[in-house]
Amino acid sequence: MKLLLHACCADCTLKFIASTPDISPQNFAVYYYNPNIHPRSEYQTRLAAIKKICQENKVKLVVPDWKPSDYFGVVKSPKNSCPHCWQLRLSNSALFAQKNGFTHFSSTLLTSHYQDQAKIIKIAQTISEKYQLTFYQPQKVIRNLKTSGFYKQFFCGCCYSLTERYQAKYSPDKL
Repeated sequence: MKLLLHACCADCTLKFIASTPDISPQNFAVYYYNPNIHPRSEYQTRLAAIKKICQENKVKLVVPDWKPSDYFGVVKSPKNSCPHCWQLRLSNSALFAQKNGFTHFSSTLLTSHYQDQAKIIKIAQTISEKYQLTFYQPQKVIRNLKTSGFYKQFFCGCCYSLTERYQAKYSPDKL
């Protein structure tokens, strides 16, 4: 098996690595494709943390260009934006995997408490058929791994989730 792992952040990448002790670092690469992450400073900070994790774990890192226009080309409003975003990032990951000799692809989205796992898996399985790849799912996902020593974000990454976090934090009833 040769696995391409779509990754959104260092914390989720470590959770995925811990969930897949049977896969050696030589057999997979991390693909940091996240045009949804805003602002650019957030994208860069997450990337620096991912680089640190990949170096420490001796995992190859692939970083395509950051193009928010990809994200805003498919996500037009906050309503039901997540499935469109997942579709975009997983499709791009699968296409890269197919073109570069990977047999499997997966995503750190599977390690998050905040994502709809069933929808992600359904989207990924459809994509895997299209690109003739296997969507890899760890047998047991470790979601409660204690991690430290790098940047941890407080929102999913997109401008809509950032706005939701600030609205929740600064709503009149919280002040």
